[in-house]
Parts: sequence; structure tokens; C-alpha cells
Amino acid sequence: MTYLGSPIIKHPKDSRVLIVDDEPVNRTLMESCLNTLFNVMVVDSAEAALAHCEATPPDLILMDLVLPHMSGLQACQALKRNRDTQHIPIIMVTSSEDETAQNKCWDAGCSDFIAKPINGITLRNRVKIHLNYKHQTEALQRLSYIDGLTGVNNRNLLAQLLPKYLQLGERNKLPTGALMIDVDWFKLYNDTYGHLKGDEVLRLVAQTIADNLHRPSDLLFRYGGEEFLGLLADTDHNGVAHVAKMLNKKVRELAIPHEKSPFGILTISIGCAVATPNQGIKGEKLLQLADNYLYRAKQKGRDAVEVHV
Repeated sequence: MTYLGSPIIKHPKDSRVLIVDDEPVNRTLMESCLNTLFNVMVVDSAEAALAHCEATPPDLILMDLVLPHMSGLQACQALKRNRDTQHIPIIMVTSSEDETAQNKCWDAGCSDFIAKPINGITLRNRVKIHLNYKHQTEALQRLSYIDGLTGVNNRNLLAQLLPKYLQLGERNKLPTGALMIDVDWFKLYNDTYGHLKGDEVLRLVAQTIADNLHRPSDLLFRYGGEEFLGLLADTDHNGVAHVAKMLNKKVRELAIPHEKSPFGILTISIGCAVATPNQGIKGEKLLQLADNYLYRAKQKGRDAVEVHV
């Protein structure tokens, strides 16, 4: 997936609900109430729940408050401390009416309570409400990360993902590549063919680039105006050069007429940079390097690729 696409509300059956309870009767009852509506998974301990969430994060958790070894409260606190799981709504299932215990759960970040003995209708409706709210919130967040004109990712998302990509590269001893891409003589194109045609061309170029970044970890962002940024995990200098030359070729093959260009068609220039482990290249420096080499590509006459080595 090269860009995140439009926000989509999940179908209920695609929503993953994790039940955490050490009592077989309670697990069976809750599962039977929910499994016709949702994709239900069941574990019998807080430790198993944490491991499950790390491997396959659910959309919602039904957590028994009283569990052996680690309590439901402790598991809730652990999940809320983890950036990868802190967004998951947790409904505590409890027979306790103790106000102090409930306040501790609220403080830990739980979203709601379900009282034992379980009322099936109440359970289903509480789960529906919290899942709908979560999916709507995620849809709005996704919308805030999409460029309205081209449909590719925007700089808001880049600011969030770039540090994570570099941290992951450092941790796994793998390089991270960046491609700064500019549509050549785009102002002249707008002046000649009009801004509506210019918008149409930007969308086509963005889609062409996105379609040719084939790995799920390859992301495309609109950086500003007619500039785009490709972010490539686990990609060295040879890799970024190969991808950049391929993208340059794919845009040329569109054969979009551009009478003010010396090439007669619309082209792109690309500057490439790579952050290698232990090099100390942070996000802004990586982007600046790619931008510097984009400038070199333009200085060479455009329709060119320049790679930092």
C-alpha cells in the first residue's frame, strides 16, 4: 500500500473483539452474545491478552477486572502506556460495585463498565457504541492525513511516520531512503494549460508514482505544491537510485504534452538520500539531503535523478 486511501468505516463483522476472562462460563456467554456480530477472540489471562494485543491488536477489549497473577486493572494500565495499543477501547467486566475500584479503572483509561451477571442486549449495544465511535474517530484521523487534491498522504502523516521509520531502521540496522520529487516546469504548465488542467496532471502524476511503489512499506506524500516525497524503508543507495529512475521513466511514459518544456512532455526530477544506521541522520536532515540533490538534478537540466552517496 503506497498511500492510505480514503477513510473507511469497518463492517461490524470485520471488527475484532478480544474477551479476557479466566472463567469459562463467562467467556462462553460473552462469546455467544457477540460472535454473530463481530470477529471474537478469547483468552483467559491478562498476560495472554497483552501478548495477543502485541501480535494482533483488537478493535475493542472486554476485560475481566479480577484475573489471576496480573489483574485486569494492571493489564489496562500496561495497554494504555503502549503507544501501539493505547487507542483500543477497554470495557471492564466486573461484579464489583466498589466506587474506589471503578475510579481506579477510569484513571487507568478504561472506556466503560459492564456489570456481572452479563445482560446480553446491554453487552451487544455497549460494544456497538464503542466500536462505532472508534471507527468514526479513525476515519476522521485518516482523512486528516490525506492530501485533498491528489489523494496521497500529506505532510501531517509524514511528520508522524518519518521518526518511526528512522527509529525502526536504527533498531534493525537497515537503511531508510527518501526521494524528493518535483514536477519540472510546473508553473509554466499551469500558465499554459490552466490550473484545472494542472490539478488533473498532479493527480495523474501522484497516482502513477504511488502505483509504482510496490512494497507495503513504501509511502508517498505530497510535500507541497508540485513536490512529492517517497519514503522507503530498508532501501540502500542502489535501491533508491533504481526506484527513482523507474519513477522518472514511468512519468515520461505518460507522454503528457508540455509545450514549454524543452522535452515537449511533462517530466520529473528526483533527489535521493539514504539514512544508514549509526549515521545520526535525523528526519529533517534526511529530507534536506534529498532536497539538496533534487536541486542538483534541476541544475543538470531537469528530467534527472541525483543520489547522495
